[in-house]
Amino acid sequence: MRKTAFILAWTCLWILSGCATTGTRGERSLILIDDPTEIEMGRQTDTGIREEYAVLDDPELEAYVDGIGETLVRVTDRGGLDYSFTILDSDIVNAFAAPGGFIYITRGLMAMAGDEAELACVMAHEMGHVTGRHSVRAIQKAVGLQVLTQMLIGDREAWSQVAGAGAGLFMMKNSREHEFEADRFSVKYSVAAGYDPGGMLRFFDKLVALHGTGPSGFQGWLSTHPATDQRIAKVKSELANYDLAGRELRTNRDEYLRITAKLR
Repeated sequence: MRKTAFILAWTCLWILSGCATTGTRGERSLILIDDPTEIEMGRQTDTGIREEYAVLDDPELEAYVDGIGETLVRVTDRGGLDYSFTILDSDIVNAFAAPGGFIYITRGLMAMAGDEAELACVMAHEMGHVTGRHSVRAIQKAVGLQVLTQMLIGDREAWSQVAGAGAGLFMMKNSREHEFEADRFSVKYSVAAGYDPGGMLRFFDKLVALHGTGPSGFQGWLSTHPATDQRIAKVKSELANYDLAGRELRTNRDEYLRITAKLR
């Protein structure tokens, strides 16, 4: 009886102290999975991804993407994470994030993007998923409070179950609100890093031109995202919240096209 009361008391304290900022305007969510566990989820997910997908072996492109990533990390709300940025050797246009700061983009996406700002906006969107802890929140929902509580009191089997959950969920479809939230983070981070946030709209326009606006119009990146016309409207609405008059926001188009010419 005392043990049960102790567990319940600690669970209550855990829940009360487990809120974290997950929104662009300070919105908070209940997060019961701590950072070390989230990072372990990401490591396990990364191992699985590298076993299934080829990683592009191009030091110049790797360094270029890392440089963009480092610029964005300096303005992210979760700067304490050790982010990694990986280019997958696939012509499918795709990008996604694993828990703990593991960001992936494909060669096909880099070839489609028309300037550095477009790529930076996509990367900032995926970093927004990390800041919003979208995978973590989905995993919490999937495993349930009982397993999370068992993990809290030192049950190694429960910990392994939670830590391993990320590997099976990294390609799951995010909720519409999580995708819209990640778009808001994209605007926030790209502006803060000095990139033209309109890069996201230009990238959307390319997708629309090729594949239409509806949810079934594209089988790669957009298959896990809301309809593009809705995202365009919401990004335009979000941009209206920023005073960009007179600001020199870079696109680095010429440099981007030079470095990525080999991908086209």
